[in-house]
Amino acid sequence: MIYGYTNMADDTQTRSSHQSEELFVEFANASWRTDDELRSWLTTAGLGSADPSPSSVPRELPAFVTLRVLVQSIASRADAGLPPTQDQVSSLNQLMRDGPHHHELIADPGRTAFTVVATGETLDQARSAIALSLARFLAEDGPGRLGLCASETCRWLFVDRSAAGRRRWCDMRICGNRSKVRRHRERARRLPVPGPDDAQPRQVLDTLA
Repeated sequence: MIYGYTNMADDTQTRSSHQSEELFVEFANASWRTDDELRSWLTTAGLGSADPSPSSVPRELPAFVTLRVLVQSIASRADAGLPPTQDQVSSLNQLMRDGPHHHELIADPGRTAFTVVATGETLDQARSAIALSLARFLAEDGPGRLGLCASETCRWLFVDRSAAGRRRWCDMRICGNRSKVRRHRERARRLPVPGPDDAQPRQVLDTLA
């Protein structure tokens, strides 16, 4: 089954996939489409693997689609200079409440080394961690630093760390340069095509008598 959306340029692999350390940005921009791809992303992101039960995985994964839509909708409002709605804030809070867990002390076989690990529902914790990442960003940086790439074929989320706060592209080397090339071509197409009578006038030299 395919989840999520894919409204991105075809060369996403060539972009800087870690332009931001914000977990919610990486999650929203990830190009997962299937159950296996999402599980792989969660593992790579350090959020653990999905529930191994084949029957429970398909039921749980659509919730990540809902979370991604929430992140994108908040980013869309931020890009327009608007704060999250009260419903969006409530949804974030609910997601953070839905990821309860406790910690356990795990010892190696010889009890010479110990590790503290969180235990609980892996998928709930993963969604809660992503929601918490966005909540902390909104609290510490504010929605004004969150934007959507101006390219209609991309629309990746990005965090604007520039001094002026006027960044428009997720990656200037990719989307920014493409926009410049496209504008140049459009201007060139609007220029009139020279006709046979448009040749440069000849210089006429006076002949001395």
